Amino acid sequence: GVAGKLNSQIRGLSQASRNTSKAINFIQTTEGNLNEVEKVLVRMKELAVQSGNGTYSDSDRGSIQIEIEQLTDEINRIADQAQYNQMHMLSNKSAAQNVKTAEELGMQPAKINTPASLAGAQASWTLRVHVGANQDEAIAVNIYSANVANLFNGEGAQAAPAQEGAQQEGVQAAPAPAAAPVQGGVNSPINVTTAIDANMSLSKIEDAIRMVSDQRANLGAFQNRLESVKSSTDYAIENLKA
Repeated sequence: GVAGKLNSQIRGLSQASRNTSKAINFIQTTEGNLNEVEKVLVRMKELAVQSGNGTYSDSDRGSIQIEIEQLTDEINRIADQAQYNQMHMLSNKSAAQNVKTAEELGMQPAKINTPASLAGAQASWTLRVHVGANQDEAIAVNIYSANVANLFNGEGAQAAPAQEGAQQEGVQAAPAPAAAPVQGGVNSPINVTTAIDANMSLSKIEDAIRMVSDQRANLGAFQNRLESVKSSTDYAIENLKA
C-alpha cells in the first residue's frame, strides 16, 4: 500500500544520506592529506629556487639535495599512510579485499570532468556515491595518486572512473593500475645539484603543486555538491515522515 511505498522510499533515502556522509568524510580526509603534501612541495620549491641561485657552491647544493630527498620520502609517506576505512586513497596500495570488491563491482570507464592539469595523472581511486532512493542515482569523482612517482612523472595512466548507472549500493572505490617506480641518477626525481638542474626541477615542482592544488579544488567542489545533496535528501526524508 501507500504506507509501504513511503517506508521503502524513506529507507532508500536514509541509506543515500548515510552514503553521502561517508563520502564527505572520505573527501575531507583526502583533502587534509593533500594539504600536507602541498606544504612539502612548497618547501621543495623554496629549496629549488635557492639552489638555482648562482652564488651557491656545489657543497651547498649537495646539502640542499639531501633535504630534497628527505622531502620526497615524506611525500611518499603521506601518500602511503593516507587512508579512510582501510582504503589508501592517495597511493596504489590497497587491501586485497578492496581490489577483489572493486573487480566484483565491474568498474568501467566513464566521462568525468577533471582539471586539465590532471588529465594525464595516475588515478588512485574513483569514488562513486549513490545519492538517491533509486540505485541509478550516483555521482563520482577521481582521486589522484599523490606519491612521488605520479607527481613528478606526468605520464601516468589515464583514470578509470566507475560506470554511471551500475546497479550497486553505497560508496564504492576502484583502484587503478600501480604507477611505475621512479628512475634516475639521484634518489629523487628532483635534482638540484647544479643550477641548471635546479631550474629544471623547479618547473617540475611547480607542475606538481598545480596538480595537487587543482585536485584539492576539484574535491572541494565535489564535497560542496555532496553537502547540497545531503541537505535536500534529509529534507525529503523529513517531509515523507511528516
